[in-house]
Amino acid sequence: MIFNKNQLGIFYIILGMTIYSFHDLSVKLISQDTSILQIFLTRGSVGVIVTFSILKYLNYKGQLYPSFPKLALLRCVLMHFGFFIFFICLEKMPLAIVTALFFAAPFFISILSRIFLKEVIGGFRFIIIFIGFFGVVLIVKPNSEQGFELVFFAPLITAFAYASAMVISNHTSYKENAFVQALHQYFVSFILTLITLLIIRSGIVDSNQLDGWEFVTREIQLENLKVFTIIVVLAVFGCLGIVSLIHAYQIGSPTSNGPVEYILLVLAVINGFLFLGEVPDKWSALGMVCIIFGGCSLFFRETLRNKKSLKL
Repeated sequence: MIFNKNQLGIFYIILGMTIYSFHDLSVKLISQDTSILQIFLTRGSVGVIVTFSILKYLNYKGQLYPSFPKLALLRCVLMHFGFFIFFICLEKMPLAIVTALFFAAPFFISILSRIFLKEVIGGFRFIIIFIGFFGVVLIVKPNSEQGFELVFFAPLITAFAYASAMVISNHTSYKENAFVQALHQYFVSFILTLITLLIIRSGIVDSNQLDGWEFVTREIQLENLKVFTIIVVLAVFGCLGIVSLIHAYQIGSPTSNGPVEYILLVLAVINGFLFLGEVPDKWSALGMVCIIFGGCSLFFRETLRNKKSLKL
């Protein structure tokens, strides 16, 4: 059987999202035994090695220094702190809820594209964005019996940071290789994590005052071979997930790939139920449906828009 480029792109999206689903689950499972700083230091160092090796394998002859240094640094900082917060959320919140709120990113991208890239948001697109954010409200449930929980804003910060980074990437991608961007990201993430570690260990921040934040302040455990091995494997698979997604968008259409990314949310619900005993309530489930519907509608709308522009 011969697959076309879009079908292959979808295959690599599914592969990448499957890898990420188990990556996120594993982070949540080991969060009680390790430090997020150890995860990010390993992730950064392994990521630099893997992406640089890929560039050498591809015989890349272009420059490694970013074409837009300030924008590249801003993108890397946004991605680093966005996913730093995301990993903390994985420890403190249900897996499916964190994943669902992260998928508010496409709606943030639409809004930021209107502000910074001057893209037009028509009436239909505005309705879709409203439906997506309505789904977010259903998950956050500000009028529930539990009251309004600020912790639910944390994954939205990740979504906003990711969306901002993607808008920057859209602006600079015509001059920068995707793997070079990934190399920059891993390198900056490693440096920022190292700085964070030095600040915590220097005593500037009193870790005894950070009760409940052991995932951040816990000592790095190099002597625990089991935990160390798991973290290295996570870092490798995280790189493979990124490579898979980059490859998917290199060979397939974004409009066909985009909706398939929501399989990550489905897998998060399944993994949360099977391995953690987490079951979303009815309002959260409805919110997830709204987010998936809104996100997929955005992608399908772009497909129709592109077809019309080609006819013109």
